[in-house]
Amino acid sequence: MSIKKKKLLILIPAFNEAETIKKTVLEIKANFQSIESLGIKPEILVIDDGSTDETSSIAKKAGADKVIENGRNIKLGATVWRGLVYARNAGYDILIKIDADLQHDPSDLVSVIKPIEEGHANIVYGSRFELISYKMPVIRRIGNKIFTGLMNLLTNWNISDSQPGIFAVDKYYLQVAFLPGNYNYTQQLLLDGYHKGMMFSQVPVKFRKRAKGTSFVSLSYPFRVLPQILMVLVSIRPLSIFGPIAVLFIGLATADFLIEIMIWFFGNSNKPVNNVNFVLGTGLVGMQALFFGLLSELIVRLKK
Repeated sequence: MSIKKKKLLILIPAFNEAETIKKTVLEIKANFQSIESLGIKPEILVIDDGSTDETSSIAKKAGADKVIENGRNIKLGATVWRGLVYARNAGYDILIKIDADLQHDPSDLVSVIKPIEEGHANIVYGSRFELISYKMPVIRRIGNKIFTGLMNLLTNWNISDSQPGIFAVDKYYLQVAFLPGNYNYTQQLLLDGYHKGMMFSQVPVKFRKRAKGTSFVSLSYPFRVLPQILMVLVSIRPLSIFGPIAVLFIGLATADFLIEIMIWFFGNSNKPVNNVNFVLGTGLVGMQALFFGLLSELIVRLKK
């Protein structure tokens, strides 16, 4: 009796990558034998995110198993989310996402799969900085360190690189995954996985200088990513956001009320509370935030 092979989907989001997509697909296919030796059947899915060049047709000719075209450019985060949903609905056991620009080496696909195959992880991120082959721009390094530190703080995971272009997830995470933001996926996926009880691992991967095209990361990156982080936290742990807001406003109202009462008690004021509007306003905002957070938390838990 033959053992049924696990199904692996290799997801390649692509936007105007006509110059590199053929080589990317061919290099990935060249590593199929090493993946199949693990008892895994790999397939390639290219999602063309509204390209204006020949990305889709070149990917098909290069041998991608399936090519999906977004009707318009919906951004990387939404495109990755579409790939996750496709893998979930089609019953894949593992999904690996890799960039279309060949900065990542497809020979690392096996390394990224292994922690999942060994039962150590549901989510695996590549870590670029041990094997990087060029000097990354200073601004990008600093930005990565800041966001990696933030993700370590928010997840309690030992993350060395929170923004790689290569990651893998297993079928257990695929069943519960939810990425609400469309701009980028990296921080969303980490937070979503952590709060849903997933196991995380990180493995060193090679990282090469981009030969063609430009990165979507710019100076606006933090301003686009931070709202997405808040969106994920609100969608999975609303009380962690609204709770501190409630404590802040109720605390301000209580502190002002007590201070004014003391001033009045010692005869330094004609009224017990002079700033009535401030006390009532901040107190009301705090109570609303608290009740909204509790109600949202209840809704989220009932949906699980």
